[in-house]
This record gives sequence, C-alpha cells and structure tokens, in this order.
Amino acid sequence: MMRSADGVRRRMARGFTLLEVLVAVAVLGLALVSLLGLHVRNLDLIARDAQVTEATLLARGIMAEVDAGPFPDLGLAEGDFEEDYPERYPDLRWEREVVTTPVPDVREVRVRVFRGEEASGDDVTLTYYVRRR
Repeated sequence: MMRSADGVRRRMARGFTLLEVLVAVAVLGLALVSLLGLHVRNLDLIARDAQVTEATLLARGIMAEVDAGPFPDLGLAEGDFEEDYPERYPDLRWEREVVTTPVPDVREVRVRVFRGEEASGDDVTLTYYVRRR
C-alpha cells in the first residue's frame, strides 16, 4: 500500500505536462480574444448611442424653434449645424418638412437629422404637430 501512495506523490510533484500547459494557454487566449471583441463592440455601440442622442437633441432644438415661432409655412427647409457648432457637428445636416393634416389649423412638422447625403442607421426623425394660435 505504501508504494501506491508514493507513486501518487511522485506524479503530483512532477507538475503539469507541456501539453496541459499549452491547452490551458490556448483556452485562456481564446477567452481573452472573445472578451476583447465584446469590449470593442460595446465601445462602438456606446459611440453610436452618443451620436443618436446628440442628433435627437439637435432635432428637438429645431422643433422648439418651430414651436416658439409663428405658425409654420408648408414646405421643405434644410440646413446644417456648422454656423452654430462648426467644430462639433461638421457633417450633420437637417431637414424640416411641414405638411397639412386632416385637422384644420394643425400642421405636421417632421424634422430629420442625418449625417452625409445618404440615409443611414443613425438618422433621427421626429414628428411634431403644431396648432395655429
């Protein structure tokens, strides 16, 4: 019986084999690469959410101007934010469309804030109804 216990002690004293260490390092490497990929994706989503939030706040600012001003005329207006925010939003543009509704003295105002010329997933469109005072 003593020999069996001595054999176990000798095997445990040897440590890990090279194959066991390589497998452990490979598993650890795969786990770290996966976690790094998730972290980078998370940072991209945070940046995109910040852009959408900024675009939403800018669109709400345009809506507030319409609400504070006179009853809006029908039609399409467009512009950019370079005059007010030249360095912060150089490529953001806006469109404001005013259309009639079935209700007299009420107009629908659609404000769209977007980046570049084409539609993308970061576009923000708000719809607002203005009543003649």
